[in-house]
Amino acid sequence: MMLEIDGKSYETKFNYGFAKRLMKDYGTENVDGFSHLINQIIDSDPMALVNGYRYSLDTKSLPSDEKVADALEAAGVFDKGEEAFSELFKAVKSAGFLTLQLNLYVSSKENVVEDAKKVLANLSNEEDKQGAEIDLAAAETSLARIKKAIKKLSK
Repeated sequence: MMLEIDGKSYETKFNYGFAKRLMKDYGTENVDGFSHLINQIIDSDPMALVNGYRYSLDTKSLPSDEKVADALEAAGVFDKGEEAFSELFKAVKSAGFLTLQLNLYVSSKENVVEDAKKVLANLSNEEDKQGAEIDLAAAETSLARIKKAIKKLSK
C-alpha cells in the first residue's frame, strides 16, 4: 500500500524492520509491541490500523500518527470496517519473519493455558484450586477467542 502524507508517497513494508520498530517503540509495560498490535487488530481497535501502517512506512523518520490517520482516512481505509483489519493482518502475516512472530504470540498464549493446568494439578487447597480454575478458564477462553479471531482475519 502507498500512503500520501504531506505530498510525499510512502510505501508500506511489513518485514523485520517493521517488527523491530514495533518492539522498540510500541510496547507497553506488560506487552511487547508486536503482541500489542496483534491484540489491537483482534479487538478491531482503529489504533491498530493507524499504528500498524505507521510503523510499516519505509522511511527513517516516521510521520505523526495524526498524519498517518489522515492519510488512511483519505485512502478510505477506515470505511472498510472489519475488512481493514483483515487486510492489515494479512499484510503482517505475509512476511516470513512476522509469521514466526505470530506463531510465537499464539504459542505463548497456549503456554499460559498449559501452565495454568499444571498449577491447578499441583494444588490441594480447595480455595486455591477454585482460584486456579478461574484462571485456567480465563486463559482457555482468551486462547479460543484469539484463535477464532486469527482464523476470521485470515479469510
